[in-house]
Amino acid sequence: MPSYEDLESKVIDTGICTVCGACLLACPTSHVKYIEGKPRRPKRTMDCVGCSTCYEACYMFRHGLIKDIEGSILGWGKKDSVGIYKRIVAARTMEQNIEKACQDGGIVTTLLIYALDRGIIDGALVVGKDAWMPVACIAKTRDEIILSAGTKYGVVPVLKELRSAVVDHGLRKICVVGSPCHIQSARYLKHKGLPLASSVKLTVGLFCRENYDYQCITEKARGKGLNINQIDKFNVAEEFNIYAGGKKLSFPITEVKSCVPKHCVVCEDFAGELADVSIGSDGSPEGWSTVIIRTEEGEAVFSGLEREGLIETEAVGGLVYIREIAQRKREKGKQTKDIFKLKEEGLDKKEIAAKLGITEERVSHRLEGL
Repeated sequence: MPSYEDLESKVIDTGICTVCGACLLACPTSHVKYIEGKPRRPKRTMDCVGCSTCYEACYMFRHGLIKDIEGSILGWGKKDSVGIYKRIVAARTMEQNIEKACQDGGIVTTLLIYALDRGIIDGALVVGKDAWMPVACIAKTRDEIILSAGTKYGVVPVLKELRSAVVDHGLRKICVVGSPCHIQSARYLKHKGLPLASSVKLTVGLFCRENYDYQCITEKARGKGLNINQIDKFNVAEEFNIYAGGKKLSFPITEVKSCVPKHCVVCEDFAGELADVSIGSDGSPEGWSTVIIRTEEGEAVFSGLEREGLIETEAVGGLVYIREIAQRKREKGKQTKDIFKLKEEGLDKKEIAAKLGITEERVSHRLEGL
């Protein structure tokens, strides 16, 4: 029977753990804890003997199931690089107080508040911040939702808060907002039948090119003469952008490659393909969000926003662009998996580059992740 030791050796210590929080959530006796940015079990107890719950909760062992999960949730329709969907639009909030607090179009915040006010959900798992350090939070009010607005970088075990949301706060209709890895994990837990996961009624996936280690980004900002607390906003497009004091500082993505966790460079999902609704800034003008509606549940909520005039929508001008981003990430993830596999087989950078037909520089960049 697999155990925590197998989870640790195969996922956590290899760097492919996405720190989604599923194992922290699933452990029935809370022996697996969040320690120094990783799920760890400080001490093996008798409860752990013969128990494989944390191992079974990890979706990283079940990538073969993702297609089946996708089919059961979204159907078996035509799929392109951004996944299966019903429609794609550009949108922005019409509520000024939300617009001021949000980073782009304010659609995630507007959608959550609408769903909360209409009783579609009774709370949400979101990412808040301590200064700029991202932290997993439970949002049950309009104010708590607005406080969580804006992009933060750093791995966050969002799902670990699901137990508290259900047991301590009594929530039964929860929306999970997270990166593609959080959404895949949540979908797997529901598919597996974890009782706590049955309270997840809605999922909102955030576009994700890649994530960055918080401490590493803090050091990079300091190297640019900025204290992390001086920063107003982060944004990643073709460059890494920092906004502070009304000014924008941009520098090449290559300067922060060392901040990218290993699990990100093998990820193939840019657009949160298993979410009910996926949202991001890519493909839309500044102040707007690109929204991908994928399921009946997602359509029902988003149509309600449109019907009540809470948002403005228009056609997406950059659909080809986001499809290209998604395709590049998919190809990069597959290629990087091959790089790591060949490295494990004992090949050096030059040999890996020759075998895959790529440059040694590219191999080096992929191997530089945390």
